Amino acid sequence: METKQQKEALSYFTKQAKEWGDKARITTQDEVNIIQQRNDYVLHVIEKRDRTEITLDVGCGTGDLVHEIARRGIRAIGVDFAPEMIRIASDNAKRSKSKLAEFVCESIFDFDFRNRMFDVVSANGFIEYISFDQLNKFLEISFLLLKKGGSLVLGSRNRLFDAFSSNEFTSYEIIEGAINSILVESIALVKGMSMDKLAEMEPAPLPKVNQEQSNTGIDVSVRYQYTPVQLIRLLTEKGFEPVHVAPIHIHGVVPRFKDKFPAIHTIVSNLLQAYADENRELLPYASSFQIEARRS
Repeated sequence: METKQQKEALSYFTKQAKEWGDKARITTQDEVNIIQQRNDYVLHVIEKRDRTEITLDVGCGTGDLVHEIARRGIRAIGVDFAPEMIRIASDNAKRSKSKLAEFVCESIFDFDFRNRMFDVVSANGFIEYISFDQLNKFLEISFLLLKKGGSLVLGSRNRLFDAFSSNEFTSYEIIEGAINSILVESIALVKGMSMDKLAEMEPAPLPKVNQEQSNTGIDVSVRYQYTPVQLIRLLTEKGFEPVHVAPIHIHGVVPRFKDKFPAIHTIVSNLLQAYADENRELLPYASSFQIEARRS
């Protein structure tokens, strides 16, 4: 049964499918291509692995990541519950005559994964649209879907950025009493604390269920966000070994300045992103992040 949150997400992505696909294929440095930054991280994970034969991208949208993986000679499956997204993805696969890209219009919670095992499962811009219970279920499904040594790659909105955005998100964290936990975690990341030690930290409390927040460009009233430690703890509890976390869409300036001077923000953000992979101290200043965890 779909929640109100998922109904809103389905409505939004159905209406925005073509525009979303266009955004994913932006090549100019005049804009910040967050979709491509997330996809690049998944591709980087694949490149570092010894062997990758088949991948699954959950919430694949118009299938740009799936096509990128297929072009590297790897079988790639994309699953998304938005029919218009899958139609565009499938049409692109037909035009490119790709034999390695496959798309399924279905919720991952209904996906038939019997007798299917993957080397990499990715989910970019997905977990913000599911409940906490569904997130736990998704992590359990991902564990079953992955081969031993397989990689799970998650993209998340970054709650750490609330402390540095100096706007209504900051006020919310102060009111909820989470600001100190967020700052302590930020300091630990800036100091370079290991993934093992981060997993031992006490994370900030999860946001309230169905807590509506200010619209940041996507017309879905509830979009959950997490800190890296919150996901590291969840992943560890589910039997994964978190191995890496990296910032995505590093602002470098507060959102108010970004809105006033978008061109300056773009220059700064794209410049800093080049240093993202090995510089976790940039995490508090990024509006989202990617995390890789291995199935032991």
